[in-house]
Amino acid sequence: MHLRTPRRYTRGLRRSPFSLRWWWLWLLTPLVVVAGMEIYNQRASLAPPVQQALYSVMQNAGDTFSTAIAPTATPTENPTNRLGVAEADWSEGRIESAVDNYLIVLDGVPNDVEVYYRATFGLLMAGQNEQAMTIAERTVTANPFSPDAWAIRAMALNRNNRYGESIASALQALVLQPNHARALAFLAESYYDISEFELAQSTIDRALEVDPNSFEALRVRGVIARDVQFDVQTARDYFQEAYELAPNMPYLGIELARLDYLALEAPDEALTLLNEIVELNPNNPLALYEMGNLYYRIQGNFSQAAELLRRCLDANPNSISCNALLGRVQISLEDYSGAIISLTNAVELGTTSAYHYFWLGRALRASGQCAEAIPYLQQSLTLAQEQGRSDVTEAATEFLRECNASTGQAVVTPTPEATVEGQGGSA
Repeated sequence: MHLRTPRRYTRGLRRSPFSLRWWWLWLLTPLVVVAGMEIYNQRASLAPPVQQALYSVMQNAGDTFSTAIAPTATPTENPTNRLGVAEADWSEGRIESAVDNYLIVLDGVPNDVEVYYRATFGLLMAGQNEQAMTIAERTVTANPFSPDAWAIRAMALNRNNRYGESIASALQALVLQPNHARALAFLAESYYDISEFELAQSTIDRALEVDPNSFEALRVRGVIARDVQFDVQTARDYFQEAYELAPNMPYLGIELARLDYLALEAPDEALTLLNEIVELNPNNPLALYEMGNLYYRIQGNFSQAAELLRRCLDANPNSISCNALLGRVQISLEDYSGAIISLTNAVELGTTSAYHYFWLGRALRASGQCAEAIPYLQQSLTLAQEQGRSDVTEAATEFLRECNASTGQAVVTPTPEATVEGQGGSA
């Protein structure tokens, strides 16, 4: 992936505090404010997360633009060699190795947007969202005039579930460059995530008009085809095209593999693809999770699934998905004590999945701890009603009846809800 960046930092040069370059920032500020106010005037048509982000942007405008002048580099080793190795790794799909080297040299190249961009993007592709957010902010500091910097910040905010702020950051990129396909793609993704599907569709169409070869835009177009239009084959075509354009991007291959084994019943193709990704990136938690899910749900190989999910947790102990799915696999292996530990971790990390609470209640019940299971089963009922998980509703209600019989505690009977097929698991 090639990014246009300013001239790299050269050690020994001094900046004048009165550089004319930065006067353009203050000329740009009113444009950003005007754009923000125009969106504010249309706030009734925007989702609440967008409104909140706009208030935050306007309230903290001074702080945002105070990042304009990048810090002076501290004395470090010459980054040239590491950058060369990282460039080669990135191009060949060894994203983990590339990111390791990029992170080492960040302080030595404080103005190099490309390095910060790739470090952020690589962390996001590995599910390291909080660390990616930190580097994304430094990407804007490296060059606040770069639309790529604001765009990757938008993606990082999105992955941290800060959708309104993500939209505001993408709009900032578009003020700098109105026809910026990458920013449009990330903007469309955040619109999708707040269920503004028409806005997401029109925005992604615009992104692909600007650049038909934008792998970022093709991926989002595939997500919309899969989840909004329920057109699995069209979605796969978009994912495939994106992956062919950028075969070094693991998240595209993971998206393609997930669709293959979950929707198209092509587990062999999916497993081949995931193996290729893990070969190059052995600690990618997202790829390891998908492999574990495939072995558990499709192959029925619980031991292999558990091994892969433990590797996922070695790479990212705070992964809710890997903790929860490992717990579910341990239930299948009748390792209830292990399942209780794994699923308790998922709950403590903040899961909102009805399945995860239900699985924890199920593991406690199976180990003879009905009294302890009841609060989790009741919480699973509440979430199941909100999420339309009728299978959880039925199973949790039955388990609560059984636990009530042995403990004498009252059971809350759920209100019947519409059946919606769950993607997060099975009861």
